[in-house]
Amino acid sequence: MKKTIKYFISAVTAAMALVSCDFLDQEPKIISGETYYNTEQEVQYGLAGIYGVMASEDVYGNNYSVMLCQNDDLSYFNRSTTSNYTQLYSHDASATEIYEAWTQLYRGIKNANAFMNAMQTSEFDEDHAYYNEARFLRAYYHFLLAQGWGDVPLRDYEVNSHSLVMSAASPQYDVLKWAADEMEACYELASDDVSLTPERVTKTVIDGILARVYLFMAGESVECSADLKHEFYKLAMDHAKAVIDSRKHELNPDYTQVFINMISDQYDTQYHESMWEVGFLGDRSTPDKWSNGRIGDVLGLQSTVNSNYETAVCNYSYGQYNGSLGLWDLYWRTDRTDDENEMTDDQITGWDIRQDWNLPPYNYRGSTGMSPYGNPPADPAKDNGSCTGGVDKTPYRESKGGVRVRSDEDPTVGAGIRCCGKWRRIAEWEGHMTNKSLYNTINFPILRYSDVLLMYAEAYNEYNGAPTEEVFNYVKSVRDRAGIQTRPYSEYSGQEDFRQLVRNERGRELCFEGIRKFDLIRWGIFVESVRQYLTWADDSRFSQAGTPTSAARTIGSNVAERHVYFPIPAVELGVNKQLSQNPLW
Repeated sequence: MKKTIKYFISAVTAAMALVSCDFLDQEPKIISGETYYNTEQEVQYGLAGIYGVMASEDVYGNNYSVMLCQNDDLSYFNRSTTSNYTQLYSHDASATEIYEAWTQLYRGIKNANAFMNAMQTSEFDEDHAYYNEARFLRAYYHFLLAQGWGDVPLRDYEVNSHSLVMSAASPQYDVLKWAADEMEACYELASDDVSLTPERVTKTVIDGILARVYLFMAGESVECSADLKHEFYKLAMDHAKAVIDSRKHELNPDYTQVFINMISDQYDTQYHESMWEVGFLGDRSTPDKWSNGRIGDVLGLQSTVNSNYETAVCNYSYGQYNGSLGLWDLYWRTDRTDDENEMTDDQITGWDIRQDWNLPPYNYRGSTGMSPYGNPPADPAKDNGSCTGGVDKTPYRESKGGVRVRSDEDPTVGAGIRCCGKWRRIAEWEGHMTNKSLYNTINFPILRYSDVLLMYAEAYNEYNGAPTEEVFNYVKSVRDRAGIQTRPYSEYSGQEDFRQLVRNERGRELCFEGIRKFDLIRWGIFVESVRQYLTWADDSRFSQAGTPTSAARTIGSNVAERHVYFPIPAVELGVNKQLSQNPLW
């Protein structure tokens, strides 16, 4: 499959890597203004240029999905640096990743506007299907901007002159409402065929994203009346239920397989749990293997293979993000049954499948011919099969009572410092062994069915004041898949008890997927939740972790109310004189 397309929009030539599905895997080609949209293939090139923004390094390849969205109460940057980094909340309006994400999202909007103008009279879009997809993507990019930056310019028109760049910001609520209305208008013309790859927009994707938009609009950070917020919960509930009632999506019985598929660039054609994802293909070793994706490299298990690449089994990964002590406790202590509460730590090893996958008790050294747990030789019972061949799985080590203990001996070792394991760089799954390449083939999810189930449960509870047993069972189904017990419905029949269960479950299920930060923001608990790093840094299970402890302490000290929004990029303020900086920045 090809990864690069050069597309031409409004006399501007731009190069951008595209997502890896059949529709978007186009041969590189520059389309001239004289022949633009004279064939359906050229129309597809234009639409691919709008989708392609998501697969840029500045959006879901790294800057937005990781650097801007992974800094929450469950996921933290494990380096300690004083640079102008969003990961440590030490940034200002000049931060590069903020400017690049902002610019790329507006580039997607610009491409969408130009494409939609061209499609209005196109003979190659009689049913307006292509126009409709572009319209949805334009609305989605506006949603990301308003969610992240607050008041932003609303550009529902093509910007083709300097004077049109000069536009004031619209209130956050107005942009969100406009985006939701646009998405609603796209629904009837959207395809309901989920056999399309999960990198295309379908009706159930629109329903799922609308549920997310309305939940955010109902949240604490958006200024509107209580009556409107109540209605937004109803709309979120209805759209999430529409996905459930469509019966087009199911939970994959194997939680780990959902992410193995993304690592392998494979689509789940049986369960369709991954409803919308951004695909990447290639390692930049050749022009036809171009990729802008760094998922697994910065957000994955550390793998320090530095030589003998041709024989190693795991590709290189910096592993820059850890699960927090808060995430550890969500898995290890929170929402247990009475039976589990009576167990000792060694009796509940692996009690939640998602803990083993998302916070495994090892990193990869990447060499070959080694025992998975060092010496003595491997014990097959201790190898969970997540990596094939003779890979050295380096356990975490911790001093307990003056004795060095390893995580393969004590399951609680490494609490709060374990690397994100959700996207691990197994060469067999990626399809190749590569030299120390930062870029790779691992896809990133935008929307999964488990998220839809949890959004429905939350919206129903908030709208109706309490759950029903049917709604409770949707949450239970997510927990059942994780292999854990659940207390009976009677213990969660109250609104507050159920609210906390859903919030906890969203953390356990969706950690590292770039969703948690905005959940905390809409719940109105973002700052207080992230400041918990100061408490965790003094916890005996974490306080001796060195650099990770220092990084966590920095994050907890730096985070403030202003970080509910990103600052408007300083460069943008210099160009667009009608914009003003966000309050508190």
